[in-house]
Amino acid sequence: MGPKFEMLFMNGKRKALTLSYDDGTVHDRKLVELMNRYGLRGTFNLNSGTFSLKETIEKEGVKTDFSRIDADEVKELYQGHEVASHTLTHPSLTELPSNLAAAEVIRDRELLEGLTGEIVRGFAYPYGTYNKEVEKVLKVCGIEYARTVVSTNDFVIPQNFLEWHPTCHHDSPKLMELIRDFCEKEGNSVRLFYLWGHSYEFAQNDNWQVIEEFFKYVSGYMDKIWIATNLEIMDYVKAFSNLKWSMDGKTVYNPSGIKLWLKMDGQIYCIDGNSKLSF
Repeated sequence: MGPKFEMLFMNGKRKALTLSYDDGTVHDRKLVELMNRYGLRGTFNLNSGTFSLKETIEKEGVKTDFSRIDADEVKELYQGHEVASHTLTHPSLTELPSNLAAAEVIRDRELLEGLTGEIVRGFAYPYGTYNKEVEKVLKVCGIEYARTVVSTNDFVIPQNFLEWHPTCHHDSPKLMELIRDFCEKEGNSVRLFYLWGHSYEFAQNDNWQVIEEFFKYVSGYMDKIWIATNLEIMDYVKAFSNLKWSMDGKTVYNPSGIKLWLKMDGQIYCIDGNSKLSF
């Protein structure tokens, strides 16, 4: 009989929270300022082919600035957060032949990596459209996770990181109900809250107070929650799944460079990267 153990998040926490925002509009400036103020971190999915584009959108007669940030502000603006790909020009990848879909992803990665100095490994599907062929393209392009727009209203870790379904959009009527459940209750396993959206929507709907209320509430539970980027979550989960166990279940080896935490027989253990631990 194998060892009975439970994965824990960073520093032995049972909960993690991550954010994901798309398109890189000028409203990201305010969103990032709020995130930094309340100690939140997340992932920003950018279309590098639309930087500096000036545009407005209209909804129910109300016009909203839909202009994009400038390329030269990317590194400083998103410092401490993750920059991920959203394609070069925001097409629906399911409507493109594979070679053109790949070109959209590869060129976006190249430009974003040149601006940030980081390796871009994450993605969000434009319009939320994807299929198995698109997933194959992403793998070839070096993308390791991709967020959909399908809300789970739950706190589960994805089985397939190329079909990473978020907990909910910030406009969900269940938003505060879900975050209270997440923060105040304990589940039978680790819990992951994944929030997504577009920063321009707060300006469009004149409801910045929604996200600030969310951030303020979460800030009261920071000691129990690992606040992480999408990439950090994925890397941690994959590293944990790659632990190597001895046949008697009394020794475990962590081949990754990431510290990992687990709970066994009521005791919490930390396994350093590239280290063995015996029980």
